[in-house]
Amino acid sequence: MSEQPSGARARYESRLSDIAQQQARLEKRNGVFVMVRTALFFGAAILLSAGYLGAEPRGLLLVIGWSLAAAFLVAITAHEHIRLTDMSATRKKKLYERLLARMDRRWAALTVIPSGVAEQSALADDLDLFGPTSLWQLLALPSTGFGRRTLGSWLLQVPTADQLKERQQAVKQLQPAYAQREEILDTIATISDDSNDATALATWAAEPAWLPAHRLAHALSWIAPALIALGMTILVFANFAAEPSNTILWIAVSMIGAGFGINLILTMGWGSWMHEIFLRVTGSNRDAQQLSHAFAAIGKLPGDSLILEQIRQSASQGELSAVAGFRSLMWRVVMANLQRDPLFYIVYLALQLVVAWDFRVMESLERWKKKFGPAAHGWFEALGRCEALIASATLADENPSWVFPSPCDDPQLIFKVETMGHPLLPNQQRVNNNLQLDRQRPLLLVTGSNMAGKSTLLRSLGLNQILARTGGPVCAGLFQSPLFELATSICVRDSLKEGVSFFMAELKRLKEVVDIAQHANENKASHAPVMFLLDEILQGTNSRERQIAVMKVIQRLLERDAIGAISTHDLELADQSVIQSYSQIVHFREYFETIDGVQKMRFDYIMRPGPTPTTNALKLLKMVGLDDT
Repeated sequence: MSEQPSGARARYESRLSDIAQQQARLEKRNGVFVMVRTALFFGAAILLSAGYLGAEPRGLLLVIGWSLAAAFLVAITAHEHIRLTDMSATRKKKLYERLLARMDRRWAALTVIPSGVAEQSALADDLDLFGPTSLWQLLALPSTGFGRRTLGSWLLQVPTADQLKERQQAVKQLQPAYAQREEILDTIATISDDSNDATALATWAAEPAWLPAHRLAHALSWIAPALIALGMTILVFANFAAEPSNTILWIAVSMIGAGFGINLILTMGWGSWMHEIFLRVTGSNRDAQQLSHAFAAIGKLPGDSLILEQIRQSASQGELSAVAGFRSLMWRVVMANLQRDPLFYIVYLALQLVVAWDFRVMESLERWKKKFGPAAHGWFEALGRCEALIASATLADENPSWVFPSPCDDPQLIFKVETMGHPLLPNQQRVNNNLQLDRQRPLLLVTGSNMAGKSTLLRSLGLNQILARTGGPVCAGLFQSPLFELATSICVRDSLKEGVSFFMAELKRLKEVVDIAQHANENKASHAPVMFLLDEILQGTNSRERQIAVMKVIQRLLERDAIGAISTHDLELADQSVIQSYSQIVHFREYFETIDGVQKMRFDYIMRPGPTPTTNALKLLKMVGLDDT
């Protein structure tokens, strides 16, 4: 299954080239604006100072000075636009660099992204599902917590046949829509990173209203503006009186002062709480606006699959859709962000002291919550599903020679793959193999020398099964298989802390594998079949007892209708008639080359039928200098 550079690679490289040129232009413009701003500032300062100090012609100096000051403000605005454009370009550059690093499997160039799901398990450890060099890193394009948890749960849970069909249909329809996919990825990346997730709005929308829990403060927030308004009204009418009473004036001033004082106390006592809520609702910058753009873009995604229809409906269709909700929210966001805007902070202080502005904003937000709050969590769940589907569609776009899994077309076969490879290996290093398991021989017994590729084959089987769950393609030219629950024993470790030896740790893991198969067998109607992957099991005991134990474990698994693969160095195990009766035996081998008088061991990683005819332990001993005979 040789792969040529895909259209996705060329597109990513082209995007990076365009971004580099754009940033070069922005850098030049930035330098020009720095000089222009400096000149305008000092020019305005000098001319205005001279004009107000009485220099002649005073009027002309003031006119030109204020004109330069206005031009300075315009230049600041234009310069800020350049800064924001450069930030956007830098963000897009990171996106395309990540996409390319994934394609090349340059794991060190990828930031480790948390999945939001429980990553510690025997299966995750055995198959490298999470961590810096993992299947998760290959797929981890979602930026929000909802998207990461959705994708992580898809990796860990076996979907039903209908769920898989819906995911596959959606992924296939999103695969060619690369412009929309990349726009959504970029937009969502604007609002969420490892330290900030703008979807905190969904959590706030599901919480009880804040104001009813602070009734006294809320009541005072209305009393204080009323006192100020009444005091100001008294002062106004007092000005029309011929001889205003000092008592009335004192009462009016006291009412105004009391109103200001109450608002000041409210600001000091409750302001920080409300500002924290405002930040959760609006995000750290323009997050609400970007979320609005993201949901609008999601609403325009192509495809008629059921899951895409549901996502679009939640995003943009109806009075309670995300687009409608954010349209109603945006002016409230402006109100809530007034206290964080340096240009309008004085305005905010005035409004806060006069009308208790924070409470007025909170009232407006809670009216919004009452209407849209019950639907908000559904918006972000739809966003999470969309991010997960986009991740799989992007993988399909980047690997056009990979295929979507399908059921077996031969009723006698359980599992059939052609040109299957390890999805985490770079294309130039990957070696692909064919295999199939039938109902008479549901066990694959993999023999071979050290480092020949046995463990890699087991992981290839497992990882492609996991990939299939997401609705995306798998690393194969043909992949006919039901979806299996996986039970593995590959990376067993002893535990000094728990006092568990390596052999006992293996036994515990094997017991877990058998229990999984037992549970599946007892619940066939609602449970996926089990595929077990066992790598060099029970190494901690002698050869004779190991053979007996391994045969018992395999028989227990097969009696429970599990299928699977087991690797072994034990060539005598492959000679057992019982094993031969229900297994397909294959092997990997090595060969040796002499280069400049030095013998080198090589592997072709090609799976061949039958037990291995070679071993390499003694040759390796000699190669490292431990056998001089």
